[in-house]
Amino acid sequence: MKQLTVLVPDETGIAARLTACLAAHGVNIEEIDIEGVEDRGIVVMSVDRYDEALRALSQEGFRVITQSTLLVRLEDRPGALAAVAARLRDEGIDLRSMHILRRDASGTTASLVCSDNARAAVVLRDVIAVEPPV
Repeated sequence: MKQLTVLVPDETGIAARLTACLAAHGVNIEEIDIEGVEDRGIVVMSVDRYDEALRALSQEGFRVITQSTLLVRLEDRPGALAAVAARLRDEGIDLRSMHILRRDASGTTASLVCSDNARAAVVLRDVIAVEPPV
């Protein structure tokens, strides 16, 4: 799975501009998180048409960073995410982002971006939901 991170100015209407850009190009947003940090905004999302979204946002002048993610499936219980973070830390792997994508009766699915996704996939092989591309 790929994740798009868009760095935006923290200004009124930026979410409307960004989402309208994607809609105009027929891109469906599957997951989105929008946060303001001081005078900047950070938008993290996954979409159904990755290449088209990247092209559309870039043409619109947005600064887009792409990252591959790991999908993990965990028990939905206190400490499950902490255990994953500790396993990565113990192997010297930096956990750069973690997003809960879905929670249901069968567990929690989370998206991770690590400093070394290939090594992280080996460390977390027992909870990887989808094998990352080689």
